[in-house]
Amino acid sequence: MMRNAWILLAISACTPASPVASSSSSAAVAPVPAEAPAAAPVAPSPPAAPAAAPPAAANGARTFGAPLAGATALTGLAEITGAPERFKDQVVRTEGTIARVCQAMGCWMELQASAADPAVRVPMAGHAFFLPKDVAGRHATIEGRVALQELTPEVRAHLASEGAVAVASALSISATTVVID
Repeated sequence: MMRNAWILLAISACTPASPVASSSSSAAVAPVPAEAPAAAPVAPSPPAAPAAAPPAAANGARTFGAPLAGATALTGLAEITGAPERFKDQVVRTEGTIARVCQAMGCWMELQASAADPAVRVPMAGHAFFLPKDVAGRHATIEGRVALQELTPEVRAHLASEGAVAVASALSISATTVVID
């Protein structure tokens, strides 16, 4: 009887609303098997999917990341690619055609002023947001900080494995906002 009271006490500790039977009580205690069956292993939950695309504005544009800042003037992408040192560490607003998007997560894109111009790497600032993987060929307006930093061979290989082509250039714009028309 003492063993059953101990098990009942242990069970009641997990269920706060259950009464605790004492060993002197006249209530019958149901026998408890010596070994409870092991619980089935719990499968890990799948990774979270990227957030759903934001709703389109009345003109069909979708904004990803922060809203566009009103005071930032538009700078031509060709002007930035032509003199990147002039824009280093500055926040710019520019626009172009999306040439490629990361096919793993949508965490970067390559933007071009025209098909004849070089593409610029545009990572989404700190993976704070992601783009749909099917927006290549669409027009985009972006805001972000211009950076000039050579990529390591490992990073180049990683980006190339996700579909990137503009991996030789040190120029990138870390986007805080992307508006896709």
